[in-house]
Amino acid sequence: MKRVIATVFAFILLTSASAPGYSEEAGQETGSDAFPFEAGMSRVDITGPAVGIMFWGYAQEGQKGEGIHLRQYARSLVIKDTQSGRLLAYVTGELGGIPHEIHRDVVARLRKEVDPRFNMANVLLNGSHTHSGPAGFFHYIENSIYTTKFFPEYYNVIVDGIVRSIRDAYLKKAPAQLLIGSTAVEGAGVNRSLVAYNANPEEERKRYTTNIDTTMVQISVKTSKGTIGVINWFGVHPTSMTFDNHLISSDNKGYASYLAEREALKRGQKDFVAIFAQANEGDVTPNLNLNNTGPGKDMFESTKIIGERQYEASRRLLFSDELRPLPAGLRFTQSFIDMPNSVVKKEFSGTGKDERTCLSAYGYALAAGSTEEGGGHWLFHEGMKDENRRFYIDWLAAHMLQSPTEELRECQRPKAVLFAMGETKPHPSLSQILPIGLVSVGDFVLIVSPNEVTTMSSRRMKDTVRKVLGDRARDIALSGLTNDFAGYVTTREEYSTQQYEGGHTLHGPFSLALFQQEYDRLAKDLRDDRPSNPGRAPRDLSASVQKTEIPGRRLVESFEAGVMTPNPTSVQIGETVRCDVRALHPNIAYPKQRSYFDVERKEGNAWKVVYNDADWATKFYFKQALLPVLPDRIELVWETTGEDKPGIYRLKHSSFYKSADGKEVPYSVACPEFELK
Repeated sequence: MKRVIATVFAFILLTSASAPGYSEEAGQETGSDAFPFEAGMSRVDITGPAVGIMFWGYAQEGQKGEGIHLRQYARSLVIKDTQSGRLLAYVTGELGGIPHEIHRDVVARLRKEVDPRFNMANVLLNGSHTHSGPAGFFHYIENSIYTTKFFPEYYNVIVDGIVRSIRDAYLKKAPAQLLIGSTAVEGAGVNRSLVAYNANPEEERKRYTTNIDTTMVQISVKTSKGTIGVINWFGVHPTSMTFDNHLISSDNKGYASYLAEREALKRGQKDFVAIFAQANEGDVTPNLNLNNTGPGKDMFESTKIIGERQYEASRRLLFSDELRPLPAGLRFTQSFIDMPNSVVKKEFSGTGKDERTCLSAYGYALAAGSTEEGGGHWLFHEGMKDENRRFYIDWLAAHMLQSPTEELRECQRPKAVLFAMGETKPHPSLSQILPIGLVSVGDFVLIVSPNEVTTMSSRRMKDTVRKVLGDRARDIALSGLTNDFAGYVTTREEYSTQQYEGGHTLHGPFSLALFQQEYDRLAKDLRDDRPSNPGRAPRDLSASVQKTEIPGRRLVESFEAGVMTPNPTSVQIGETVRCDVRALHPNIAYPKQRSYFDVERKEGNAWKVVYNDADWATKFYFKQALLPVLPDRIELVWETTGEDKPGIYRLKHSSFYKSADGKEVPYSVACPEFELK
């Protein structure tokens, strides 16, 4: 059976250059009916400093960068509706989340530098939610569980990269057709919070055949030159790379993008862009064994498998004959919601009376972590509620931050409040004002949420929007972690169990009900094409945030690179090649160094780069010397596969340092040549 599948797959690869979506010569109508949109796509590197910064996501202080496995990118799609002239920019950045401050600064620059029609409602910045990228780009850091440092240079790299990605996509706009389809993604995630999911009403659960949303919704962007890229939404955590990882990685979603773009490159499509956006991943883990492992033998193989399964689903849609073109039309609306000062009306509360959301708070269950993702602090476990509070934990939490008021405890029950993030003085430790939005492209509707939304929560949100828009929402998807990061959203029933997701639902048990109420309002505004109440924007902390220098920076009088542990001179295809070189701290050359590690093949008398440090096959590890008199090292690793051609190769490290007079001095070191056979 495996041989049959491999043969079929090989046939698809050989024939796909002329298949729908990749054809460069296919005759296309260019009239407005056939191409009701203009569209462009782009990709820009936004990789963070490779070494010494705590990773965002697991809240493990000891998990700091030591090198690069996969680089981080911002991938953009810009759409213009030719009838109305309206614009939409959608970006997935390979980051843990994208805070409001980045969204605000990106929009301001786009309005000034690209097109004044860009605004907070039509620029959507989605975080892929990788847990293997450096933190330090959020303004709310004083009491952050991720890092209490802010690196302005890294922040600017992200903002500049996203702006450049959108600008490039905008300038590439061409008459386009948007083709939409959906498919099931099998074996790419499981529900990690069944205790919570099963607390939802039985009659509601019976409406669905699965306890996660296995559907991938994808739009293929097709111009007269063929398909220039795809964007899809499918919810799964990029946590295949566990908290034991210390290499920058875009995880399973990044690998899916890498596969799609690499396959397109083999066909001569160097500008193909594949956006694997984040959706309703709140309770969906890729660790299929539900113990922070699986389905592979280690985290790298697991990342590869989960990424491949998303890529294969995307590829099926790309070449499907059942895609339909989206009709003309582009609308969008957005509001800021003052979470603790909002009333949930009885029509949405589910209790028959008006209810309130709360100032934000972390619960005991947050500190417990998700057991299926490796868990958190040993003092805590999932399911700890207000009646399970420990006096010594409350005492420690009060000394670390402050004691919550009884009013907050009552509002958040049954959550056992650990940290009263919304009550800190002089300002809350988390923004209490959150952005939400809706976008319709033809009859496709996208729900814009800053949260990690659980499976059933997203189903209720979609039902709310469909009830208003009807046939105008023929297809619908949720874009989670978009335009800010604001913890989780669970159903009230899920919240009552206080699993990890409930402990990280910041504004209490009626959070989802409030969002449903506000999406109902936005949907009616969208339907009637009227402006929405924008609400009050979050506080600007730019002037007060404490800035930190990127670690490892220093001036160097002189430096001579060299090989410390050479690779063998003969390597069999399928083996791993390693070479240690004397090197300087990679952060010295950040962010200008585009690749620290290249694999080169000899062609005649010249060397050609076949891989760099953005490729799956490569890794580099920085190893700082224990004593100042000893040299720092970088280990270069290349995992060869059957795709690699026999020949003469070498591994090469490149970087630069700044001398005492401020000049940039490039250096490189090539490991010994070897024969791959």
